[in-house]
Amino acid sequence: MNHAPAPRHGSAARSSYRRWGASIGRLSPSAGSRRAGGSLVALALVLAGLPALAQPLTPAEVFAKVSPSLWKVIGLDADGLALGQGSAVVVAPQTLVTNCHVLAKAKRVLLRRNAAPDSPGVDARLSAWDVQRDLCQLTAAAVESPAVALGRTEALAIGQPAYAIGHPRGLDLTMSEGLVSSLRRNAAGQLLLVQTSAAISGGSSGGGLFDDQGALVGLTTIASVSATAQNLNFAIPAEWIRDLPRRHAALRAAASASSPASAPTGTR
Repeated sequence: MNHAPAPRHGSAARSSYRRWGASIGRLSPSAGSRRAGGSLVALALVLAGLPALAQPLTPAEVFAKVSPSLWKVIGLDADGLALGQGSAVVVAPQTLVTNCHVLAKAKRVLLRRNAAPDSPGVDARLSAWDVQRDLCQLTAAAVESPAVALGRTEALAIGQPAYAIGHPRGLDLTMSEGLVSSLRRNAAGQLLLVQTSAAISGGSSGGGLFDDQGALVGLTTIASVSATAQNLNFAIPAEWIRDLPRRHAALRAAASASSPASAPTGTR
């Protein structure tokens, strides 16, 4: 007797069950949890590779960090008499920067960190200059102070904290706190001055303007205080310090092409 093949109800049912089970598995909480857990682990690994956001320093921490690199600058005439004084910042080993107008007519340059007026000080020589930008570089073999970090003024934002440190009126290592008030540019958009509400005075010229990480963002240069103008203070941008060797070499080359090069003072 011939028998017709029996229908494969069992196989079909098992196949359908497997497909249904697979669908349920894809939607099951345990699978979703595993995927979420894997995503969190991956995210944690990515975040671990990112640099930590720098926390702002307090004013006291900024001062402690950078003040060892601030020096008083005294210009002397041929008789050893003081012509004026300003400030300078160490930006490389045995290398400081200041404003050229601080050195005007000086035949000798003396650096001091001791408040005593009779302290011997340290002799420095002029090693690079850019009078147009009022930026001069001094070299002093006896200076062992650490160099400050140079900041980037393109990262500055109006309203962020700013700290000026220098020697106003001969008062050693005076710190003032303020804000970045504005960024003054020329018609071509080039930054010329960083305006700040951090107070500066005569003797502050060549001192440092620092951000809340203790990075140098400018050299304090100009202050305007009168009956009609209050708390208008300006610093030349720190980028000019990086550019000084190139501009100095170009100025020397241009000067030597027409006449023997001469420094803005007699301190070479």
